[in-house]
Amino acid sequence: MNHPRPGATSLLTQLRAELRRAGLTAKAIGDRLGVAEPTVRRWLNGQGLTLDRLDALCALAGTDIRDLAAAAPSGGATRFTLAQERILAADRALAFLFFAILNGWQPDAFEREFGVPQPRVAAYLQRLDRLGLIAIGAGGRVRPLTDRAVSWQRGGPLAVAFDRTVKHLFLTLDYGAEDARYVADMVRLGEGGRARVQALFEALRLEIHRIAEQERMTPSEPADWTALFLLVRPLDMAEVGEGMAA
Repeated sequence: MNHPRPGATSLLTQLRAELRRAGLTAKAIGDRLGVAEPTVRRWLNGQGLTLDRLDALCALAGTDIRDLAAAAPSGGATRFTLAQERILAADRALAFLFFAILNGWQPDAFEREFGVPQPRVAAYLQRLDRLGLIAIGAGGRVRPLTDRAVSWQRGGPLAVAFDRTVKHLFLTLDYGAEDARYVADMVRLGEGGRARVQALFEALRLEIHRIAEQERMTPSEPADWTALFLLVRPLDMAEVGEGMAA
């Protein structure tokens, strides 16, 4: 029996997730494609799955192979090491380049977007390579060696750097501006509920990156860097209710 390669496995996992999201069971897929349900199940396990059949399954899910590859888990590291965090936190441009690569950018696009000289970008790439965060392939193509949803340590160097250099940008935004779109709410949740909400945030973050990747690959309108800020934490109800009893 032939088994899918590791990279194909992550692609199939993403495909199955997209089909579930579209509400398609193996039987429904078989009915639409004119094949038996067991055949569909074999395809979704990578057995007998040709490129044409993969295209057909993607079409049913409303996606394509390129989008699947962009959204599929990379199988790389899911957390930074402390040494990686320290070096990224000490150099904002280096960190920004890494996260740009993590989200599908190539170095030449980074050079154009931010006007960073090519020699400086090349030096940054060598540092990221030595840190084990990227791999530089033939022709200078670069790929990340971490998972798209790589996380940093709570209270660690990157968290501190975020607090010092980025957080104030979100807190000083004009939420009443015409181009600002936000949702705010208050609900009663335990720690388990807040953990589930954070998991939803992570899934939403990946979906947002997929949208950004689609726009980058097929631009149809001017794009701007866009702020996203998702937060869940307990409220101090004494502050919220201040003055209510007066």
